[in-house]
Amino acid sequence: SLFVTNGYLMQSVIEEKETRLIEILISTVRPSQLLAGKILAMGLVGLLQLAVWVGAIYVAVQVASGGSVGQVVGALATIANLQIPLNILPALLLYFIFAYFLFAGLFAIVGALSNSMREGPQYAVIFTLPAALPLYFISVLASAPDGTIATVLSFIPLTAPITMAARLAISQVPFWQLVASLLLLAATAALVMWLAGRVFRVQVLLAGQMPKLRDLPKLIKG
Repeated sequence: SLFVTNGYLMQSVIEEKETRLIEILISTVRPSQLLAGKILAMGLVGLLQLAVWVGAIYVAVQVASGGSVGQVVGALATIANLQIPLNILPALLLYFIFAYFLFAGLFAIVGALSNSMREGPQYAVIFTLPAALPLYFISVLASAPDGTIATVLSFIPLTAPITMAARLAISQVPFWQLVASLLLLAATAALVMWLAGRVFRVQVLLAGQMPKLRDLPKLIKG
């Protein structure tokens, strides 16, 4: 849900740059307001998409089993071969929100810097591949949820959401690790959102040339 939704965000930014529509939009609103509106709108789309997926699965299982709510939930747990404690749902929601803003900022930066839809996904791989790193270690996380690899991945903002979701579902994560991981993720998301606002403001009207790494500090300073 995070990657698909923010992929649409990046696509909309690039398309509006290519068609010069963004020049019309920012004549009536500030670039920061436009970016904030896009991020919030895509966030609602992502939540709606997630709700539709869960609802469709629920209805399908209910129709197949013909049972009550409890039986449907039990069937879903059996299919997934896991049980999610209700007390971890607030933590999972916080991880979803902070992770959304983190990746929204990153995708917005890529969209503002890219000149075509061919460039955008290529540069997005820089942070999407590391974010999926916990999936490659899923067997390690399952067998040693409190081991060194799981603990380290829990404190890296890009990998923390998936890692901590897996750890919380199968083990008792120390409270200090949970708080520290959330604080690091929230701080990184705030920093990336600030950077996205700066880059979006000064770069979104430029087209035709991808800025070099040495030019990024100048873009951030405006």
